[in-house]
Amino acid sequence: MPVLYRALMYAGSWFCQQLPARSPHLFGVQLPLCWRCTGIFLGALALFCWLLMKKRVPPLLPCLLLSLLVPADVLHAVLTHGDGNNVRRLVTGLLWGFCATSVTLQLLRLIAARLAQARPRLTSAPG
Repeated sequence: MPVLYRALMYAGSWFCQQLPARSPHLFGVQLPLCWRCTGIFLGALALFCWLLMKKRVPPLLPCLLLSLLVPADVLHAVLTHGDGNNVRRLVTGLLWGFCATSVTLQLLRLIAARLAQARPRLTSAPG
């Protein structure tokens, strides 16, 4: 097995289960990320492209609602003992990568704004 492939599989194993049945294969070789993690990566990449083109973060409420589809999908699979399918994993991963990352950026921006308001202002001393 080539060194680069082993390195990519090792790096992917830090945050992905890499189950063969849930991973894409290219020319018979398993890729380092499962379908959901691939979707998350591509969704975050799509958000990056959005930010470069639009110069603003997508609206909060739709992103928040769409990002809830991943936990709902996982909960459905746990409750029904269902295995789901890889297309659904990819789609929910795309939504999570784009929308949850957008929500996180908006929350970080809100926290930064609140911290900037709470910071004591320097005033000039009477003199």
